[in-house]
Amino acid sequence: MEDRRTGGPGEAMRIKPNKTILEGTVQRVERAADGWGAHVHFAVKTSAAAEGFEDFLQAEPGSVVTVFAAEPDAIEPGKSYTLTTSVSGGPQGQRVVVEAMKPKGK
Repeated sequence: MEDRRTGGPGEAMRIKPNKTILEGTVQRVERAADGWGAHVHFAVKTSAAAEGFEDFLQAEPGSVVTVFAAEPDAIEPGKSYTLTTSVSGGPQGQRVVVEAMKPKGK
């Protein structure tokens, strides 16, 4: 039987388009066990919805959020960045994905 929430077993759920701009500092980068990407612990300085999008993350300044980065070599602990993120859904739950990153001061 088809699962109408996901379009079929094992497929990602469709979540309303959303984007959050985070500014802050990378605390830690943990490579994923399967070798693809990494979980990044990011200390939030500011958080806001990207223009024209909803902010599903709603991270509070001073909080630490864990985001998934597909290119972990491009992000370094201790450095400050502006991240464009979105919340994605799937059959195992949701996660915050980095869509773009820009080092602060550039």
